Amino acid sequence: MKLNRIAASALTAATLLLATGSASAGLVNVGGVVWDTDSFFDFSANSTLVESVATTAGQTISGYGLITTINTQTNFCSGCELTYTFTGYTLVNSLTPAVGESFTFTGGVLNFFVSGANANFQDVTTFSDGTPWLTLVGADPLGTGATLAGSLTGVSSLGAILTGEGSGFLNVAGGLAAAYFDTNSQFGADFKYTSEFQPLPSPIGGITHLGTATIAGDSQPVPEPGVIALLGLGLAGLGVSRRMKKAA
Repeated sequence: MKLNRIAASALTAATLLLATGSASAGLVNVGGVVWDTDSFFDFSANSTLVESVATTAGQTISGYGLITTINTQTNFCSGCELTYTFTGYTLVNSLTPAVGESFTFTGGVLNFFVSGANANFQDVTTFSDGTPWLTLVGADPLGTGATLAGSLTGVSSLGAILTGEGSGFLNVAGGLAAAYFDTNSQFGADFKYTSEFQPLPSPIGGITHLGTATIAGDSQPVPEPGVIALLGLGLAGLGVSRRMKKAA
C-alpha cells in the first residue's frame, strides 16, 4: 500500500538523520554558541563579572558578566560572545561588615544574551544588546531559605567590604537554549554556581566589585524539529495503515 510505503520512508529518513546526529556525538550549536554535551566537563562555564554589593537587609545586588570558557573551551562562539546580566538578589541579613561574616540572599534572575563581540565593562548596555539565549532564576533545592549564600573574606579598617565568596543554585526559566539545560542535575535544580569578588580599581556607577564565577550543571542534546516531525509522520502513517488493514 502506498501509505505504508510513505510511512516506512519517513521512519527510515528519521532514523538516518538520528544516526547522522549520533556520529557527531553531543556537539550542539544554539544561536552560534557551540559545545559538546558529552564533554567530560559538561556542563561548566567560567565568567568574569562586575557587581554591586549590599550591607543592609532588603537591599538588592545586580551586575553583568562575560562567559570566557564553556567546558574548558575558549572558542565556543565564533565571531560572537555570550554575556549575561543579573538582578533581584535581595539581602536577608544586615552585615556589620566583618571578616568571616555570613550573608544570604533570596530571589535572583540571570539573563544570557548572544551577540557580536562588543562587550565593554564600562558600558552595561553591551551585555544585554544581543539575542536572548537563556533565562535562569534563583533556586533553593536544599530548603535553606536562600538562593545565594556566602561569607566575607576581607574588610577594610573603615568597614568597607573588600573580598568575599558565595554559591547558589539556579533553575531554567526560558530562552533559546532552555531545553538543553532543563535537566534538574543539581539536587533538583538545573545549575549550581560559585563566585568570588574584590573591589574594582574605580567604581562604575553603583558597580563597585570585580569577580569571577563558575556555573555547573548538565546539558543534553535536543532533536531537531524536522527529525521529530518525520518520526511522527512515519508512526502516524503506519498506525493508519494498520487500522485500514483491520477494517478491510
